[in-house]
Amino acid sequence: MVKFPLYVGAALVALTASATTNAQSTADTDARNAPSTSSPAADEADIVVTAQRRSERLQDVPIAVSALSGDTLVNMNVTDLAKIQGAVPGLNISTFAGFNASNLVGIRGVTGLQLPIGTGQATAIYLDGVYLSRPDAAFFALDDLERVEVLRGPQGTLYGRNATAGAINIITRDPGREFRGGLDVSYGNYETLNARGSLSGPLAGGLSAGISGSYSRHDGYLTNVATGDRSPRRESYTLRGKLRYASPDGSFSAVLAGDVSRVTGADIFINPYVGTTLAGLAPYTEYRSDPATQAVTDLKTNLSGASLTLNYDAGGPTITSITSYRHFDNVTIGEADGGNILGLIAASNNRSNTFNQELRGVVSAGALRATIGANYYHEDAGTRVSIQSVTLPIDRFVIAESDLGAMAVFTQLEYDLTSRLTAVAGLRFNAESRHFVVDYTNSRTPGLRTPGTVSDETFIPTFGVNFKPTTDVLLYAKASEGYQAPGFNYSPGPLAIPNTFRAEHLWAYEIGAKTQLFDRRITLNLAAFYYDYSDLQARLLTSQTTTSVENAASATIKGFEGELVLRPIANFTLSGQVTYLDATYDDFCETVSGGTPLLGDAACVTSSGGAGGNRAGNRLPLAPRWAGGVMANYSVPVAGAGELALNAGYTFQTNSYFLANNDSLLETGGWDRLDARIGFTLKNGLEIYGYGRNLTDERYVGSGGRTTPTIALASVNEPRTYGVGARFRF
Repeated sequence: MVKFPLYVGAALVALTASATTNAQSTADTDARNAPSTSSPAADEADIVVTAQRRSERLQDVPIAVSALSGDTLVNMNVTDLAKIQGAVPGLNISTFAGFNASNLVGIRGVTGLQLPIGTGQATAIYLDGVYLSRPDAAFFALDDLERVEVLRGPQGTLYGRNATAGAINIITRDPGREFRGGLDVSYGNYETLNARGSLSGPLAGGLSAGISGSYSRHDGYLTNVATGDRSPRRESYTLRGKLRYASPDGSFSAVLAGDVSRVTGADIFINPYVGTTLAGLAPYTEYRSDPATQAVTDLKTNLSGASLTLNYDAGGPTITSITSYRHFDNVTIGEADGGNILGLIAASNNRSNTFNQELRGVVSAGALRATIGANYYHEDAGTRVSIQSVTLPIDRFVIAESDLGAMAVFTQLEYDLTSRLTAVAGLRFNAESRHFVVDYTNSRTPGLRTPGTVSDETFIPTFGVNFKPTTDVLLYAKASEGYQAPGFNYSPGPLAIPNTFRAEHLWAYEIGAKTQLFDRRITLNLAAFYYDYSDLQARLLTSQTTTSVENAASATIKGFEGELVLRPIANFTLSGQVTYLDATYDDFCETVSGGTPLLGDAACVTSSGGAGGNRAGNRLPLAPRWAGGVMANYSVPVAGAGELALNAGYTFQTNSYFLANNDSLLETGGWDRLDARIGFTLKNGLEIYGYGRNLTDERYVGSGGRTTPTIALASVNEPRTYGVGARFRF
């Protein structure tokens, strides 16, 4: 486990920047696709992002934002979104992808709810400007990427109701006027095979097209001691295509994009009560499940979508329209008792169909810059959940349906008070209505069918001031509101009335500095923040088949983070990041039940008069006190034959919990991880490489929950993985 001297050492060396690697401009596809001939220091100055819905130099954006280029992600052995944890300050992603089809994505201790339906996520995730309704809808293979942007802190004004924690922008490469392509194939332990390729180029006139695809598989990381089989196996593929038109004068472009992904495998959960050496099991590597249960364990996730993005810029206002449709479908069948021989089975089917239309314009007139827009979002979603044993009939069967319509109008204004001082103000009006039905009439013991409606209207503001004493120094201060809409609980119990919950609000106050020093060979970005969190939504299991969602009274989150990039010579980069987080409940009397025990907290009486546990002073889920890492990249020519590139990264986190009662059975315990990659690139563009992730072979709970006093379910992180591969680009 992590030791305190490592925290200190990492904090001194690390003040990040995997964050600030070579992302490039989206303003001109062909220019960004051309190879760079400038020095590393100059490249660092030219990183361009679209975090504020317009192209800006990264260091000029008054937001704590990190940008990871496609090449940087390759050097870090990152193949999907979950693996960027450790490269970005304050970002935490759970390993859970089970019955709720909802990985938790948290930023700075704000994580949201593990619910398949009835609420939104705390971190808004976008694919090429298209909002993804579920966190798991973003866990496809990352191929042919331009960059990934991670915005920390509430982004409600420009990104909407589901950006309480922040936002993640996944930006794939657009086809351009140059013919280009590539292929990357690797093989590693656990019979891991990864393959991805892309091809793009001009067609005729202003038309160009691109296609990319990926395939991945691996054997299981856990051994079933009852059968000898390894699980959970995974197999997935992604296919993406784009058709782009650009007018001869460059004033208009249109991109039609489509993608499809499929994931198959299984999810395995360990019960910490039996997953110990006392039960004859090696912790985090073995589990016990009877053959009948394992035979029906299954996971299938299907993702698909299409979008049309139009951009018009005739020298005045820049107008963007994004129209999209997306489909998400997940089927999971797995053991619900964490390895008990009884073989209790949980099966779920979660689906979501969404339509989104956004229209926005960016205007610049002298000292004033304005972003103005409107958004319409519709989601038709449903979930079906059953609990049964291998030999008994269905015990509980619930169907929940949701129809959500939301609209918003927004604006953000920036006005230069002087040549160095800028005032910022933004406001978003959001209105939505969700109609839902929770149906227990098909349960073995028939229950109620209860319809309901949850509606809300709100304004989401932001205010700030930016000061640039020099070209390479930006100081900013801002106050912004995060807002998570109200919702409903999909499984309150057969005879329960609808369980709805209020909206949650978060006021965030932040000051920061973005600096580049010594001819831009040093980049140092710092931020300190204070969050006043009220009515935060908290989910608890009242039994193996029922859940409840409550509004915790309040919480406070405060901390600081830093990113550092050093470029002392042309071929060497040392970068690091560190985050300190103090995230605790101020006032929360949580209902105590079989799935939510009191543990060591004091007893209290809930607002409804029931028995509760006083969680005041407990840490919020996925909120480690310290987290950080360092990364080194070095390349050197080799005797005129090619180039040798060495990449190594070390990341760490202190202990964090997954439940409000800070259950010690369901904690990470703290961890550290070492990753590395070495590659040799020939002059013809072919690279041969070797890689390793989690070389320290650190195993820990990646996410967890409790269902009864003696059953807790925990998923486990990936073990040490390594392999070799070949990559070719042209």
